[in-house]
Amino acid sequence: MFKSIFGRMFWTYAILLVFVISIITTSMTLLFSRFTERKQIETTSSVARSIEYWTATLQIEQTDALSARAYSRFLDSWSKLIDSDITVVNRDGEVFDSTCAIPYVPDAVLDCIEKNRITVHKSDFGGFYKSKVLTVAFPLHYKDNVIGAILFNKSIADLRHTVLELLLMFIFSALVSLLFAFIIVYIQARKISAPIVKINKTARMIASGSFGERVDITSRDEIGQLASTFNFMASSIEKVENNRQRFISDVSHELRTPMTSISGFVQGMLDGTIAGEKREEYLRIVFDESTRLTKLVNDMLDMSKMQSDSFKLDITAFDITELICVCLISLENRINDKNLDVEVDFRPENLKTLGDKDQIKRVIINLLDNAIKFSHNGSTIDIKTSITGGKAHITVSNKGDNIDENDIRHLFDRFYKTDQSRAKDRTGAGLGLSLVQNIIRLHNQTITVDCKPDEDGNTSTITFEFTLEVE
Repeated sequence: MFKSIFGRMFWTYAILLVFVISIITTSMTLLFSRFTERKQIETTSSVARSIEYWTATLQIEQTDALSARAYSRFLDSWSKLIDSDITVVNRDGEVFDSTCAIPYVPDAVLDCIEKNRITVHKSDFGGFYKSKVLTVAFPLHYKDNVIGAILFNKSIADLRHTVLELLLMFIFSALVSLLFAFIIVYIQARKISAPIVKINKTARMIASGSFGERVDITSRDEIGQLASTFNFMASSIEKVENNRQRFISDVSHELRTPMTSISGFVQGMLDGTIAGEKREEYLRIVFDESTRLTKLVNDMLDMSKMQSDSFKLDITAFDITELICVCLISLENRINDKNLDVEVDFRPENLKTLGDKDQIKRVIINLLDNAIKFSHNGSTIDIKTSITGGKAHITVSNKGDNIDENDIRHLFDRFYKTDQSRAKDRTGAGLGLSLVQNIIRLHNQTITVDCKPDEDGNTSTITFEFTLEVE
C-alpha cells in the first residue's frame, strides 16, 4: 500500500481526510446535542412565561371548575405543540396539574424553587419514565413570590433523534464531499506519480541501452521541470554514448591502418617476399607508421588528460610574437618544400600574454602545420597579432580549397576530417584541431574559423584570443 509514491500520497491524504471528517463529525455531534438542549430551554422558556400568567389567572385568581378545565386544556395544547410533558407543582412539590398524570415529583428537580432560577436535569424522573428525560424546571412566580415550579419533560431519545437527523444530513454532505475529495486526491496522486513512474521506466530503458527514450512533458510544475531536466540528461547521455561509439570506431580505424601496414611489411620481410635491396625502403615506411601510431596514442592521452579535472595549466607571462617566430623556424623546411611565403603583421611587435607557454606553442604549431598542409603550392600564409577589446588576437590565414560550412561546424571534433583533408593528409588522425580547441578552452578563451572565397581561391582564417599581461 505504501510501497509506491502514488500509494503513499493517496492513502496519506485519504487517512488525513477520514481523520478530519471524524473529528468534525464528533464536534458536530456535541454541537448539535448542545444546540437541541438550548433550543428546548429557549422554547420552554417562552411557554413557561405564558403558563405562569395563566396559572395566576385561572387557578389562583379564579378557582371554579370551568377555569380548571380551561387550564388543563391550555396545558395539553402547549404539551402537544412543543412535544413535552408539562407539570405544575406548588412550593411543597405537590402536583397541581400535569399533562401526563405524574403522581409526584422528585425532590432533585425542585431546586429551581430554592435557587429561584431555571435548572436542567437528566433522569428517569423518579422511575416514572422508562428512559431518561430532559427536565427543564422554571420557578413559578406570583406577585414577586415563588409559589411553585413549572416542569417540562422531553425524552432524551427524541432529542437524540433530532440530533441524529441533523447529524445524518451532515454525514451525508460530508460523505459526498469526501467522495469528491477522494476522486481529486486520486487524480492528483496519479498525475504526480505517473511522470515519476515514466521517468523511472525510461531511466531503466536508458540503462539497458535504449538512449532514444524520452519522457513526455505535460506540466510546467516541479515534476515537469524534473522531466525536462531528465530529457536533457538523456540527450546528453545519448550524445556522450554516440561520441564514445564514434570515438571507438575512429580510434579502431586510425589504429588499424598503421598496425596493418607495420605487420604487413614486417611479415613480408620475414617470409622473404620483400627483397633485401628494398628492405631499407620498407623499414622506413614501418618507422613512419610506428611514429604516426606513437603520435596518435600520445595525442589521445593528452586529450584525455585535458578533459580530466586534474589537468592544470602552468600560467606564465611570455611574448607570443617571439613564440610564433620560434614555431615558424621549426617548420621552415616544410614551408620551403611547398614554396610558401609567410607574411607577418605583429602589432605591437612585443605582445605580452598570460598562458601556459608549452601548450600555446602546441596550438601555434598545430595551426601552422594545418596551414602549411592545406595551402596551395606557392601561396602565402598570413600571421597577424593585434589587441582588441583588451585581449590579444592571433590570426593564421592560408589559401587553399574551400571548406564546406558543415565541415567548419565539425572542424574541431575528434578524428574529424574533411574530404579534401583525407586526400591530402594521410598521416594525420584528425586530433590536432581538437587538441587546439581544448587548450584554448582550458585558458577560458575562444577560437573561431572562417572561410571566404577570393580571387586566388579560398582564404581560411583561424583566430584565437588570449589575456594580456597586466603591467
